[in-house]
Amino acid sequence: MTIRPYTAADKHACLDAFHSNMPQFFAPEELKDFDAWLDARAQYNPDNKEECYFVIEVNGQVIGCGGYYVRADKTTAVMTWGMLHRQYHKQGWGQKLLLYRIDLIKTNCPACTILLDTTQHSAPFFTKMGFAVTKVTPDFYGPGLDRYDMELKN
Repeated sequence: MTIRPYTAADKHACLDAFHSNMPQFFAPEELKDFDAWLDARAQYNPDNKEECYFVIEVNGQVIGCGGYYVRADKTTAVMTWGMLHRQYHKQGWGQKLLLYRIDLIKTNCPACTILLDTTQHSAPFFTKMGFAVTKVTPDFYGPGLDRYDMELKN
């Protein structure tokens, strides 16, 4: 297993992971946003510790992606577009990618509160990892996909 910075060459694998998680974890309407967001990451500076995006590889194959950014006030870090290809769910890879990002945030911004938003389908995973729900917005991402705002409590 390798976790490394995202490059433009990883876009297809990340989009494939996104597609594999529709419509349960991501609304189809979000695909356009994610695609454009990945294009912006192609200009990403891997030395920038305040905006990071990574891929996780197993046996040389990208199976997922996720990142974070630190808000300008340097008190909050927000997880961004974390996902694994559906066939790799419940095998521990998501936990490894999440812990990797949390460790980097704690190293680079020790005073930062760590936040994320997700759906009701992924919220139990994040609860198990130490996050607590701070707000729920019904149908935020699309019909039947509620937004769960969460904060790391460790």
